[in-house]
Amino acid sequence: MSNKTDTAEQEAAVAAGLPKVSQSEIDKAKKEGALEAAKEQAKDSYRYATDGNLPGETTGPKYPGSSDIMQFAPILDLDIDAFKDRVKEGSDDPVPEEKVAGLLELERSGQNRTDYVKALCKRLDVDSPYEVTTAGPGYTNDVSPITKL
Repeated sequence: MSNKTDTAEQEAAVAAGLPKVSQSEIDKAKKEGALEAAKEQAKDSYRYATDGNLPGETTGPKYPGSSDIMQFAPILDLDIDAFKDRVKEGSDDPVPEEKVAGLLELERSGQNRTDYVKALCKRLDVDSPYEVTTAGPGYTNDVSPITKL
């Protein structure tokens, strides 16, 4: 009875303008689908067993060594112009990129000043500090003077 139903479905599909598909092609497609589903299930099981890491996938921080930053922390005490000169890429003694990422995290966790955060993001070529760190609130502190006093 199943063959009559399958044949009727195929005839209806051909009448609708779809290409004619043989039973062997249908069986082959079912087998390929089952194999693909088994592969995906195996990947999911492996990810679960290895805390989400498949072989060959990169893990770890984007900027390794960024947490070892304390020797660079005094740079954040510079005025904004001196700070920008110190962290820009073309300076005489440029701060390494991973240390700039660490300074960004340190600034966001501490004073969180807008101009400093923008300078660090510019050096790292990112649009948002959240691309580098999750530290800090959803805003930065504008410390520009309101008057000349």
